[in-house]
Amino acid sequence: MSQQQIDSHFHVWDLERFSYPWPDASVAPIFKTISLEDYSAAVQPTAVRSAVFVQCLNNHPAEALWVLESQHPLVSGVVAGIDLQDHVQTVQHLDMLCKYDKFVGVRHILDMEEDPGWVVREDVIRGLELVAERGKTFDFLARPHHLCHVPTLARALPQLRIVIDHVAKPLNFGQDQVCEEWRAGMVAAAACPNVYCKISGLVTEVDPVSHALPWSRDTFRKHVDVILQEFGAERCMLGSDWPVLRLTGSNYKDVDTLYRGLIEHLSETEREWVLGGTAERFYKLNVK
Repeated sequence: MSQQQIDSHFHVWDLERFSYPWPDASVAPIFKTISLEDYSAAVQPTAVRSAVFVQCLNNHPAEALWVLESQHPLVSGVVAGIDLQDHVQTVQHLDMLCKYDKFVGVRHILDMEEDPGWVVREDVIRGLELVAERGKTFDFLARPHHLCHVPTLARALPQLRIVIDHVAKPLNFGQDQVCEEWRAGMVAAAACPNVYCKISGLVTEVDPVSHALPWSRDTFRKHVDVILQEFGAERCMLGSDWPVLRLTGSNYKDVDTLYRGLIEHLSETEREWVLGGTAERFYKLNVK
């Protein structure tokens, strides 16, 4: 296991190169081209020296190619958006991307699908089977109402490594009690050995519309403790969700400090898993 801290979830975008449904003018602080150089500068005050880019565009492998072809030394993995329903396209996209060692998996933004059960459609499961056959992963960008589909997918494709992004965006950070529906969904997901969880995207979900409410370590402690207890350190990883975190007025160092504080009670070995070892193993990263 590498001793290197790995950011398992960041984004960059080029508004002149691609047309994005989001970000848009409603999120002015990040509605601009944000480059790999910008990201590299943001991480400098931290110990992060390896990171996984995650797609922002569905069915658009050119976005992943753009990052792969940059050969940026900070990028150790790239998660792409590919067509999972037209299987001729799925194979073509995978064959193209698999030529690059740093292509590690796929994601699909489920909020852009009208059907909340889209991810367990027969054609989508077949597309993800093609992903699994090539040893690649699936980032499951879930909200609480999607969690019921995680065990279904995990059991249908036990060979597919799945990671839940952003702890499935629970709706009640900072409240006295964890939502029992969310907890039950996470418990069921964690019972599947091929399912992992990203402790990521926390700060923007406290007040996801105006981003005006303050937060502290205690805001997230109950939810993160559930994740660590159910999944164990060896199936948990940290992700900044940069630059989206900037919507709260936070910087990269702020969020890194938050995450480190949330895992400070773990043993040294457990912290090493969460800080980098889990991401390295899940995505099969080649980090030094």
